[in-house]
Amino acid sequence: MSNETANLRQADYAVPAQAAQWQKRSLIVGVVGVVVCIVGTVISLDQFLRGYLIAYMFWLGLSLGCLGLLMVQYLSGGFWGLSIRRVLEASSKCLPLMFVLFLPILFGRHHLYEWMNDPSLTEHNRWYLHTGGWGGWFARWIIYFVIWIALATVLNKRGDMQDSPLPGGIQPRFQGLSGLGLVLYSLSLSFAAVDWVMSLDPHWGSTIYGLIFLAGQGLSALAFCVIMLTLLTRYSPYREIIKPTQFHDLGKLMLAFVMLFAYFSFSQWLIIWAGNLPEEISWYLNRIRGGWGVVALIIILFHFALPFALLLSRERKRAGSRLIGLAVFLMFMRVVDIYWYVVPNFAHERGHFYLSIWYVLVPLAVGGVWLAYFFYNFRQRPLLPLYEPQIPNFLQQGSGHGH
Repeated sequence: MSNETANLRQADYAVPAQAAQWQKRSLIVGVVGVVVCIVGTVISLDQFLRGYLIAYMFWLGLSLGCLGLLMVQYLSGGFWGLSIRRVLEASSKCLPLMFVLFLPILFGRHHLYEWMNDPSLTEHNRWYLHTGGWGGWFARWIIYFVIWIALATVLNKRGDMQDSPLPGGIQPRFQGLSGLGLVLYSLSLSFAAVDWVMSLDPHWGSTIYGLIFLAGQGLSALAFCVIMLTLLTRYSPYREIIKPTQFHDLGKLMLAFVMLFAYFSFSQWLIIWAGNLPEEISWYLNRIRGGWGVVALIIILFHFALPFALLLSRERKRAGSRLIGLAVFLMFMRVVDIYWYVVPNFAHERGHFYLSIWYVLVPLAVGGVWLAYFFYNFRQRPLLPLYEPQIPNFLQQGSGHGH
């Protein structure tokens, strides 16, 4: 294929021009949100930081969830990932931004993590919960992001290679890196969830805690991909390429992650209930008393039961216009779930329901910044990796009617 033909094909599969407007609007929301957040640090620093931690764990989870799905797609080789690969790659490229956005948590750590102010709280787990040395809280933060950004950088660079013909037709290898990367991703994510959320209560621990966050991140990443794919099918060329089969595949994956999230969450509860240890049970008691039980019930009904029932419908999974509403709702419920994990850890909220305006405004502000950078990344490349070996079959499938 000549360079002229290749350029023509890349132009044919360019990101819709409307993405520039999406980026601009997101940036406006982000800038206004940052100004509001600065005001929040003056008005109520503690509540702002708690809202910021909720926002940070959600948007970081979206970047990491997309990175994990990208590696799963490279390992499985399914068509389901080709239509959303650029979304996954652009999201994973937001990890350097998330490294910078960790700074408010870093500087406000003494307002969030009680054990950093009172060493007696970590008498039995000081080997892990400490801030100094190569194995401390600060060092682990650096290590996590080195792993995540390195994986995202290498995978994206190899993905770039499929935008143009390679000498001799040699294809970059993804499977080995993705297999190792998924192991590193799962381990580092589990430790990060312990460091940044579970350690809010230094007396409580759960060995399945990180897996709950892993399943939640995968679900929110799939929901975001469904939203993006539905938006893109309003414009050429995706209007002609994407068929109900692509949405059906993503819908089935969403159903799997809904069940996985419920399974991990129920397993944690069952293990603690069976153990019947006061120091473990108190964690759940703080989340079912004084109004928090209503939030727990909402999570059970709307983060599992309702999505599970709706995603059993084959017709719903095949229609992006019907799936997008559920995808937006699942992303909202992911924020609610993180809120339920974070806020009851603090003394005056234990057993007393509390909702601050900053728990709503800060996620929107961080989301504006994240989305602006996402759309910037997304607009740099064509919608499809045109020299991926499966692309001809994918396009041929798209030109069919899909069953």
